[in-house]
Amino acid sequence: MPKIAVLLPEETNYLRIANLMLRVAPPAVRVQFNNEFHPDKLQGTLKEQRFKILESLKGKRIINKPQWDKLFPKTDEVSSNSFDLMLMICLIRHLIPVDVGDFFPVDPKNISLGADLSRLKYYRNQVAHSEAGVLTDKTFENYWNDITQVVNVVKSVKYNFEMGSPH
Repeated sequence: MPKIAVLLPEETNYLRIANLMLRVAPPAVRVQFNNEFHPDKLQGTLKEQRFKILESLKGKRIINKPQWDKLFPKTDEVSSNSFDLMLMICLIRHLIPVDVGDFFPVDPKNISLGADLSRLKYYRNQVAHSEAGVLTDKTFENYWNDITQVVNVVKSVKYNFEMGSPH
């Protein structure tokens, strides 16, 4: 009989944050993204910015090939529904005047759109680049509270967290 793997609490914490970043944060950011880049005008905006800004980002590997293919699909119209969290944050950062940083904002009182997107970018990178795949209860609670607060602000409406709150 095969053994069933039992996850440690720290592994469960990591997976809950990963789920939050993969399934909850992108739709929230998409609300803001679509406010900045109206879906009916998105394709035109991207074509207009292709050689001004976007080609340079591709050359610097800030935008990767799969993301590029979503910006400029061969057959379909472009839609933010196919964009991942990092692509939406990248486009907001580079195409509109929003100061999204590469580091966690130092001032916790800074709740500007740029600071909030910087927080999401930071947490996404923490999850994506984790070698251990674990989070202590304290770290989990801090991440959870920060991320859910940002998601609520960015989306501008309360999000129904069906996954449950921390502990």
